[in-house]
Amino acid sequence: MSKLTTMSVVLFSLIGLSLLQISLGTDAAQAPAATSVRHHATAFLHPRDMATRKKSVGGFKLVEEPTLILDYHFGPVMTGRDEMIKLFVIYYGDFTKPQRQTLRQFFKSFWHPKTQFPESHPTVEKWWQITRKYVDLYNVPVSRNIVAAGELFDDYSMGKDLNQSNIQDLVVNSMTKFGADARSMYLVLTADDVLVEGFCMNVCGTHFYTFPSDETSSQMIPYGWIGNPATQCPEFCSWPYAAGGSLQKALIPPNGDVGVDGMIITIANIMAGMATNPYGNAYYQGDAGMPLEAAGACQGIYGAGSYPGYPGELLVDEATGASFNVFGAKNTKFLVPWIWHPDTLMCAGQFPGNNSGLELSPVDWWQQIYVTAGTSESLGSSKRQHNNVDKKSKGLPVDSGDRCHKMYHMKRLINAVRRVSSISSDYTVAVHSFQLILSSMQVP
Repeated sequence: MSKLTTMSVVLFSLIGLSLLQISLGTDAAQAPAATSVRHHATAFLHPRDMATRKKSVGGFKLVEEPTLILDYHFGPVMTGRDEMIKLFVIYYGDFTKPQRQTLRQFFKSFWHPKTQFPESHPTVEKWWQITRKYVDLYNVPVSRNIVAAGELFDDYSMGKDLNQSNIQDLVVNSMTKFGADARSMYLVLTADDVLVEGFCMNVCGTHFYTFPSDETSSQMIPYGWIGNPATQCPEFCSWPYAAGGSLQKALIPPNGDVGVDGMIITIANIMAGMATNPYGNAYYQGDAGMPLEAAGACQGIYGAGSYPGYPGELLVDEATGASFNVFGAKNTKFLVPWIWHPDTLMCAGQFPGNNSGLELSPVDWWQQIYVTAGTSESLGSSKRQHNNVDKKSKGLPVDSGDRCHKMYHMKRLINAVRRVSSISSDYTVAVHSFQLILSSMQVP
């Protein structure tokens, strides 16, 4: 065969492949190989040194930033089964008995009916109830309870230098013992002598999900990983229990272990992210590949009055001098990051209780929706006018609204309804119906 004929065959093959990709759509063209790890990753970064929130310093007010909003992108949240999410934990590497006991007590603190605290005591359980304000498209919230359902110990079966693919393999292999359930959480905890891809470089923990396979019973299953930073990067992933940034003196950890107490901070962050954004298409802001999620949005905030380099006002154990912000099972103490609250659009450390006293009249209810969604309408109109001017200059027909503008406005309106409905239980049925109508609308 001549060189010219060979080049022609190659050229027509490439053209045919391009046409095939166009006919299948861009998703098919960009589909990952079967052997690749397919996941959505969320990084929990250590507190930033530069200011990111409004503060007053010496009587001068810094520039006020726009209100932070984690938009809803129509994906599911973790609703569990019968108001319960089962938690399965994989301990990879060497964890001492006291370390395992501390972690177990934290996992038992999400639901501890036998332990009664005074109403004024902040608890892990009341902290978790903030996630109940995150609801799916059918107005079903994140599950009320997390219950420790099983644990597994792995003695370095894959060595001490892991990549994210190894983490996923550990989760999938654990399903032979735990079973596969997309409504449950799976966590991999690695010991302080285990190196994990990305750890201490820009992440302290991540959460992913598996794609359907025989091993996962054809389910997409959320899972997370958190490393022990004690010997590798305590100043990043155990802050404020290790000095770092502008914090010159480390605080005393409540359980006497800088690594494990630091892990618990990240575990709390990852679990909140998994519950409210398990597949990367629920609640977040920014790039879907590196989103700002429920607790990540309040990075470095652990108490009132916090600012970069200062964790905020914390409780102090009189006996040990340790700092913490929540009580757990058997009167244990922990530090957890605050969570972005969909009602107030601010970071919060505890669920404020029943909001039944904040009922709105129908007129006020719709007025609040109008005000909340008004900004997006103005933005949509301005962008549409700009596009129409551009079309006129090119001799093209103008239109009253492109598909993207209508979808953008619809999405913002649904988010507005969701935020307002969270403080008005009388209109939850109307909200649900309104969301279903909007979501089923056909946009030309």
